Amino acid sequence: MSKLTIKELVNKFDFEIISGADHINSEITVYGLNRAGLELTGYFNEKEDKKHKRAILMSSKENNYMSQFSDSEASDKYKSLIKMGSPAIIITQKFTDERLSKVAKELDFPLLKINYPSTSELTQKILDIYDLYFAPTIEVHSTLMNIYGKGVLIFGQSGIGKSEVSLELMKKNHLFVGDDRIVISNRNSELFGKSHALLQNLIEVRGIGIIDISKVQGQQLIMPETKIHMGIELFKFQEGGIDNTDRLGNEWTQKDFLGLKIPYLRVPVSAGRNLANIIEAAVGQLKVNESSDAQDIIELLAKRNSELAE
Repeated sequence: MSKLTIKELVNKFDFEIISGADHINSEITVYGLNRAGLELTGYFNEKEDKKHKRAILMSSKENNYMSQFSDSEASDKYKSLIKMGSPAIIITQKFTDERLSKVAKELDFPLLKINYPSTSELTQKILDIYDLYFAPTIEVHSTLMNIYGKGVLIFGQSGIGKSEVSLELMKKNHLFVGDDRIVISNRNSELFGKSHALLQNLIEVRGIGIIDISKVQGQQLIMPETKIHMGIELFKFQEGGIDNTDRLGNEWTQKDFLGLKIPYLRVPVSAGRNLANIIEAAVGQLKVNESSDAQDIIELLAKRNSELAE
């Protein structure tokens, strides 16, 4: 992922640049926003690295606090705040102290303003952008589809049929996210996946080559990103001459990605099996397992056997 700059935030939120326009290409290197309450009271941690500070967000609370100070006192506090090393200060329409603007212009410091109805909502939306740049990520070799609203990673050795089953699933109006190189990120303890930018909308089908899904199947079947809910591994039936598949499917295993575990199934591939239907059934079973209708199949069979024996 490329570096997050002040300019990127300006472009995303249409901030008004009050001062420091020559510095908007500066990089933001630390995740999060600082409300600067302690700093405005005069407390600074001198041991902290000034080159790695959070951007500052100021709204009604900071405005009300600063209103009690004289112009000279406020000016000194704002100068100290700016010199602490933060890459930028963001103010909302609820922050109306023009003395900050004056100091920021004197120091040519990036001061951004935005009209937004909710400060907490603005904070969350900014952090959503931060997540794209700071969230832990990995890249896996798989295909990613969204099936019945669930993000499904499809694994398997080369040539097992991942791309082909994806095409079948798209015929059933399920959504294609990416093939071959999938970028997974952990955002607020949830997994999200998308295609590597190099292979966006592309899928390789043996015997045909690389095709552009947006042109062959239509843009309406493409989803740029999805939350990931489960993984399915395709493997050759009786691999190594042994059939060790789970006949009851009572115990779903789990697989770890970036410290988060998701349900994981191994599905055997053999002639005559409709993998698209099987994957749909697996996703359907996942939704049942997550619902109040979930039940232990072994207990159900035991109960029915007992009833039939009476």
